[in-house]
Amino acid sequence: MTIGGVLTMELLNTALESVVDLTVKQTYHELAKIAKDCAAAAVLISALVAVLVAGVLLLPPLWHLATAFLPQR
Repeated sequence: MTIGGVLTMELLNTALESVVDLTVKQTYHELAKIAKDCAAAAVLISALVAVLVAGVLLLPPLWHLATAFLPQR
């Protein structure tokens, strides 16, 4: 689900950037920059959340596996 969320955010980011580029054409506009930066930040946040979810799911079993091979005191 998190991978799907990241891909969805990336598609929305691409669509927003295309619409902004179409609207402002080849001129620079501060609001266009803000819109693009916000869309890119949304993609970054969704990717970070996906990594966090992966860590929560994978670290406990990996920790258990790693401690199983350590010598007991």
